[in-house]
Amino acid sequence: MINQLKVEQYKMWRFLPFYLCILFSLLIFAGALIHGYTPEFLRITGYTRMSDGFIEGVQDCSYAFLWGLMVSWYVGIDFTGRTIHRAVVTGNSRWSIILSRYLSVSVLVLLFHVIVILQTILSFGKQFGVSFEGFRPEYLLWFGVVCLQILAFTAFFAMISFLMANVYLALFTAVPIALLGGNILRNFLGGNYIYEHSFFCLAKSCEISDLAPCAICAIIAIVVFLVAAIVIVNRKDIQ
Repeated sequence: MINQLKVEQYKMWRFLPFYLCILFSLLIFAGALIHGYTPEFLRITGYTRMSDGFIEGVQDCSYAFLWGLMVSWYVGIDFTGRTIHRAVVTGNSRWSIILSRYLSVSVLVLLFHVIVILQTILSFGKQFGVSFEGFRPEYLLWFGVVCLQILAFTAFFAMISFLMANVYLALFTAVPIALLGGNILRNFLGGNYIYEHSFFCLAKSCEISDLAPCAICAIIAIVVFLVAAIVIVNRKDIQ
């Protein structure tokens, strides 16, 4: 497991799609800095200060399709490049192959989300003025639960990628599902209890009534999807 993590550490910081996703988010961030948020958006949301940037950023699923892209590409490319085949034939356990890749790509997705949160806070600070008024200690718990949900999201798409065992199949399967679940359905299922506490819809507030079911569902999903991935890979003939 340790050796696999060392290999993944080398790979993850050279994973080009991660930097392309950051570049894409920076372009959106630059637009927010230059043009600001529209009066209509501010009227609907009621945002008036820099701390509201955290509220908007931490629950933002706008980049869900990029999360799916990163996970499916990161895991799938090792099948296409036969890296997983070499790891298996050199005696590495299949569960360590799965966990090392899952943990590594999870770090990238979480780091990307943190960058988006910081960008949103800064863009709100640019529009409303720099002030730490409104930030609450409960926001740390909120962020922790959102991290759990992103880990569940990553586990789901890692499982799909291990099932597809091909980077192109993984991408063509995962990205549309991520786009549908994280971007499109939230426009139609707003207020739906099940959807709003799933890993496709990040926790909407720091209230325990929101955070508790989100955390429980995320933990269950992580365990289920990782176990499923291990079963899939154990039964798969790695070529």
